[in-house]
Amino acid sequence: MTVTTDNETLETLIDIYIKDLLETFPIVGTACGLHEYDGRLPDTSATTFRNRMLQLKEFRERVRIIGISLDDKESKFDYELLLHCIDKELFSLEEMREHEISPLYYGGLTDVSVYIKRDYAPLEHRLEMVIRHLEKLPKALGQGLENLEMSLSRPALETALEMFKGIITYLEGDVTTQFVELNNATLTAQYTATCQKAIEAINNYIDGLEKRLPLSHNNFAIGAERYRRMLFFGEMVGLPLDELLEVGQRNLRVNQELLRSACQKFAPDLTVQEAMAKMASHHPTPESLIADTTAKLEEVRQFLIEHNIISVPSEVRCIVAETPPFMRWAFAFMDTPGAFEEIATQSYYYITPVESHWTEQQKEEWLTKFDYFTLQDVSIHEAYPGHYLHYMHFKLLNNRLRRLLWSASYSYSFVEGWAHYTEQMMIEEGYGTNDPRYHMAQLSEALLRNCRYIVSIMMHTQGMGVEEATRFFMENAYMEETPAASEARRGTFDPGYLNYTLGKLLILKLREDYKKEKGEAFSLREFHDQLLAYGAPPVPLVKTMLLNNNNSEVL
Repeated sequence: MTVTTDNETLETLIDIYIKDLLETFPIVGTACGLHEYDGRLPDTSATTFRNRMLQLKEFRERVRIIGISLDDKESKFDYELLLHCIDKELFSLEEMREHEISPLYYGGLTDVSVYIKRDYAPLEHRLEMVIRHLEKLPKALGQGLENLEMSLSRPALETALEMFKGIITYLEGDVTTQFVELNNATLTAQYTATCQKAIEAINNYIDGLEKRLPLSHNNFAIGAERYRRMLFFGEMVGLPLDELLEVGQRNLRVNQELLRSACQKFAPDLTVQEAMAKMASHHPTPESLIADTTAKLEEVRQFLIEHNIISVPSEVRCIVAETPPFMRWAFAFMDTPGAFEEIATQSYYYITPVESHWTEQQKEEWLTKFDYFTLQDVSIHEAYPGHYLHYMHFKLLNNRLRRLLWSASYSYSFVEGWAHYTEQMMIEEGYGTNDPRYHMAQLSEALLRNCRYIVSIMMHTQGMGVEEATRFFMENAYMEETPAASEARRGTFDPGYLNYTLGKLLILKLREDYKKEKGEAFSLREFHDQLLAYGAPPVPLVKTMLLNNNNSEVL
């Protein structure tokens, strides 16, 4: 642990925490846009994880002592935020133990896309960092394999095997192409040799996972007590699980009824499923997908300004682009720079196109996921006023700890909760009210997140299995079996995916309490601006800053 000879202040302790975190896990520094950490990988030995736990426990005592002397509200917020970051990391290392039980944990070690997609330095330099990074991969993956228990959760194991096999394809294909196009024979030869060793290391990791398949199990549940602590340390939510489940079930029922009503307005003679299928048939062509998305994005941005919903701090737009081949694991997503990136500051809103080698039927099936109304709901979530606008507000912060949360220790429920909240909020504010299909699309996405919320709790605390969870998605979110099964499988190793709905509900409750306090002086824009002014901490922590009376329930 870094020490200082000065009298310790909150500011010096924050600097120490950030420095030690990034020295222990330098790939976090690279993700943050601090390029002095480029080309480095963490020591992933069991000793490193044990030492980090001891380091955090000792450091927590130093932080606890300094809290006695704090008297202003902003400092107290940062103090509580620092304690939260420490406690969250400790809980992750000691109780969740992903470095010991999750084969997916080490996937981040293989990610060299940041060096390719971010134009922060000449390509030659960035590709040199790719080589340095991959040179360290065999040791890091070997240590990771040693850390993993022999008996692992089968869904996570199968998902990890798919992922790591895909990484080999990525290194042999997309990354190799970058070196060939550079036309530097020396660097290309160096990469070829390094890549071969890295791929051997990945294959060794895959072999180690395959040997664990006969010993794998379906006992993926983390249990009620650990689940409760996950929410407490991760999101500062301490509600009893039965109350939490009832909140989610109630919201599911409300959204189902609203969807039935919206479908009736759109197509009174059709079932919900038939109405949704009819809506899905109205979509862009392969050639117009990017242009149509860009045009509709400008429309929703202008709606925010005209209706005074939230400050739009900059004229800089995110760039709508086709998802690069090496990143096509999702339909659409926002890719913003790291919290401290100063050079490659472009933000990309990626839309995954149809593939040229697909059949016409495959192309049509893919494009039905991008019907104009669902596409606009996704754009609200990913760009305006969701993740991209959140990032724009983040750029206004001059507080290092709060900025760190964008790339390192953000609240899952705040970041995804905010983006999901904006989908509903925009409908409430009148966006698309002339066409019920906008509401149908928003509610369809809400039902998916409702089901994640309920399935997460029931899988990890009440014994729900993958097959039962699959049926739950199919029956309650009107999904086909293949995507429903994928969602159920994700829930086995991502219990936190309840946080989309949890975060939305937390923000809605905070808005309600804020509105009561403000009375006639309430301003939706002021609420949103103040909410985002604190970055991405747990919503209950922001509540202490936005409300004078902080005694109301969080939900």
